[in-house]
Amino acid sequence: MADSYLPIPKSWFRSTLAPDAEAGLILKVETGSTPATTRDEFWDGDIPWLTPKEVTDFGDNLFVSRTERTLTKAGLAEVGGKLLPVGTVLLTKRAPVGCVVMNAIPMVTNQGFLSFTCGPRLRPVYLAHWLRANRPYLDKVANGSTYPELYAGDLFEFEIAVPDLPTQDRIIEVISSLQFLTALGHPLEQSVYSPEALMARQEQTRRLRGLRDSVLPLLLGGELDAAHLKNGFFATT
Repeated sequence: MADSYLPIPKSWFRSTLAPDAEAGLILKVETGSTPATTRDEFWDGDIPWLTPKEVTDFGDNLFVSRTERTLTKAGLAEVGGKLLPVGTVLLTKRAPVGCVVMNAIPMVTNQGFLSFTCGPRLRPVYLAHWLRANRPYLDKVANGSTYPELYAGDLFEFEIAVPDLPTQDRIIEVISSLQFLTALGHPLEQSVYSPEALMARQEQTRRLRGLRDSVLPLLLGGELDAAHLKNGFFATT
């Protein structure tokens, strides 16, 4: 079992990222496929088909609801005939490594993703934030002769610790609040009337991003009480 990148509170449930119905965290991990690009009957239908390059510049955005290319029913059958259900956690395993999104609509992916279906003890959004916080680990374990790549076998050894569902929900709420505050930066920048005010807004946004990035691993490692933050600062915003 690989050492965890984040601290593991003793009271939290511990397991790995390997599919394990009994543990109740990860039920299934799949990868996608690409139909023959020379077969016109496979393409330009109404079934979304996602590639890693589409989420490279997603930034803080978590949910994806459209794709550049689509498959027909024949194309879907060619790649296994099964759509990923809404809320699947999609992790890019190559080109690039470690980008994390979730699908807001049923879709399929190419082979550049590992797709995680969560069990009853793990909120998919929590897993998505947890994977983002563990990006340094993902970069470290990625390997390949031509370019870095994540392999399921490496990830299956990685230990994850999660609190109970109510605590997961509180952590998600705090992270979402921080994301909302940082997302306000851009529209607020458009409302200023002087270079000095613009610089001040940009500095404020930079500080908020820094706060978010420092708080994220503390929350997911149990070193910061989400209930305390939620009932304090975020209750007044």
